[in-house]
Amino acid sequence: MSAGAPGALDDDTLELREQLADLGRRYHTAGWLMGTSGNLSARLRGSGGASDDDRVVVTASGRHKGRLGTEDFVVVDLAGRLLAAGRDARPSAETSLHLAIYRHTPDAGLALHVHTVASTLVAPDGPGGDVAIGHAHFRGFEMIKGFNLWEEDATAALPIFANRPHVPDIAAAVERYYATPRGVPAFVIRGHGLTAWGADGFTADRHLEVAEFLCRIAVARR
Repeated sequence: MSAGAPGALDDDTLELREQLADLGRRYHTAGWLMGTSGNLSARLRGSGGASDDDRVVVTASGRHKGRLGTEDFVVVDLAGRLLAAGRDARPSAETSLHLAIYRHTPDAGLALHVHTVASTLVAPDGPGGDVAIGHAHFRGFEMIKGFNLWEEDATAALPIFANRPHVPDIAAAVERYYATPRGVPAFVIRGHGLTAWGADGFTADRHLEVAEFLCRIAVARR
């Protein structure tokens, strides 16, 4: 292997790759990951719990999520440096969104970025800065308990970021926002899609389904 070239995918990431491939097929069947859209990732903790050693397994660019195999992934560090890759695999620009989450959310173990109809339409058109329209607020809905919001008057505030042609610009806005701890483990990019995360696959999947349900409510009640 030449200096600086990525290595092959290791067996220690195989279980995570299989899990992400299964999720990709399920979300494609649901219509949440059409064509080659979206990305799925998981964090592999560093040795001795040192976060600087964490690695991220993420779907490679241009791969159909309904047909993912275990070679359709790359491994990067938290700075985005490519460490390992499957056959002909390269990182997607949207990898930067996942890294922004992992760098500022120590408990995040798996992140899911999908392109659903409701999350694409939830934010109205209009000018916006880092957070396009502020937040979509949901109060009094049973489903927000899926975010562990159990208080009687709890409100789920789902942040909505402006879309940018250069995805790392979106990731930079996400990183600035999550430099301060936030309550809802999900966000929307206007006209683009939905991202959610959790400590593990079950939790991340739950958060994604809850956020998608709330986006449908927001669109339906206009």
